[in-house]
Amino acid sequence: MAMRLGLLATVFIAGAALMSLEMASFRLVEPELGSDIVVWGSLISVFLGGLAVGAVAGGRWADVRPSLAKLGLILLVSGAVALAVPLYADAVLDWCYPGEGAPLPAEWGTGGGDTLVVYHPPDMRWPALAAGTLLFGIPALLLGMVSPYAARLFVREMPHLGTSIGQLYGVSTVGSILGTLGTAFYLIALMGTRWLLSLNGLVLVALGLSLAAANRLRRNV
Repeated sequence: MAMRLGLLATVFIAGAALMSLEMASFRLVEPELGSDIVVWGSLISVFLGGLAVGAVAGGRWADVRPSLAKLGLILLVSGAVALAVPLYADAVLDWCYPGEGAPLPAEWGTGGGDTLVVYHPPDMRWPALAAGTLLFGIPALLLGMVSPYAARLFVREMPHLGTSIGQLYGVSTVGSILGTLGTAFYLIALMGTRWLLSLNGLVLVALGLSLAAANRLRRNV
């Protein structure tokens, strides 16, 4: 019973952290790349791509002697990367888009009188996609591994496969919803983007270490 509750708590927290990171990613790149739908689409695609690759990788790794310690390692590394993102974010953004920040409407036209100035916005598709991949591709991939890996451990504790998987993914989705709303409604305003990234990293590291400790206790019982 304790094992099942621990795994449910794990996917809940991982789901919340994933969506919190995704919401924070929009605010992180906005000063440099702007908030156009192209930027949003690029970042969402990075997270979805990371989840897809992570799901496949997590499922394959889960079939090789699965343990709480390995699941904890996934979370530990994802948290460490999230903690490091604020440290190199500016360098990545400057490299992907070496401009002077997102253009503001007040800067679009400088002509006077009857002069018509046509503004051509810069193409942000590839800079946004590159920046999102470099900053959040690895955390998204690692957190994508959590649910299939946890599912492999979870089904060993319950006799009904469909019920087990449904519970696990349902709890993960609820965590994702709360992570999204909590970040959008409160955490960004209270903490700021970079501190929020650090908080998510610390939570994931702590969760990873807790699972490693739990695995050690189970082996010693």
